[in-house]
Amino acid sequence: MKNKKTILIAKNITKTYITGSVETKVLRGIDLEINEGEFVAITGRSGSGKSTLLYVLSLLDRPTSGEILFESCDTKTFSEKMDSYCRLHHFGFVFQDYALLPELTALENVTIPMMVQKDNWDDINDMGEKVLEQVGLKEKLKNYPSQLSGGEKQRVAVARAVVNNPKVLFADEPTANLDSKRSDEIIGLIAGLRKKGLTIVLVTHEKKYLQKTDRVIEISDGIIKKT
Repeated sequence: MKNKKTILIAKNITKTYITGSVETKVLRGIDLEINEGEFVAITGRSGSGKSTLLYVLSLLDRPTSGEILFESCDTKTFSEKMDSYCRLHHFGFVFQDYALLPELTALENVTIPMMVQKDNWDDINDMGEKVLEQVGLKEKLKNYPSQLSGGEKQRVAVARAVVNNPKVLFADEPTANLDSKRSDEIIGLIAGLRKKGLTIVLVTHEKKYLQKTDRVIEISDGIIKKT
């Protein structure tokens, strides 16, 4: 990859959860750099810390110690408001459980991120319709999540994640609840977003999808085993 520009840096990241008197160390000193436009997979066994690392990188959670730098900015200095701004304007998220609001249509679910920023409803709806068409759901705009298959729900989630043109897309086990065919479609859809210059961080335990990425980061017991 030419003219590499580092967009995310993790420096000596640790994450410890304390429940009563029980202390659980999940991340144990992670050092990591992700370049702009790179498709990175984070993999490892269940409980290895891969999803926790994604949450920390995406500012959905704070590390116990260490630094996360986004575009050279030390996020440790960010307020909660700044964290929210960053997640809304610069990051997109796809989760394994879709995280769709059941009372909203596909179009309404997709346009939620834009409602916070814009008040031109025509523009909002036009953009929502455009991205739903791009993920193959042009005919499902008015369908509610209960009227969609698992694969369709995840396509709505992908559309919602990219509607604001984020700089980084974080996907946490996006195929966990899908059959093999739908899983292949979703990974293909996510991989295709690289053509737009999007940086992608994918958490997966499916080895067959690793070959689609630029780099694989293997986590074991909270440390990077291989990258």
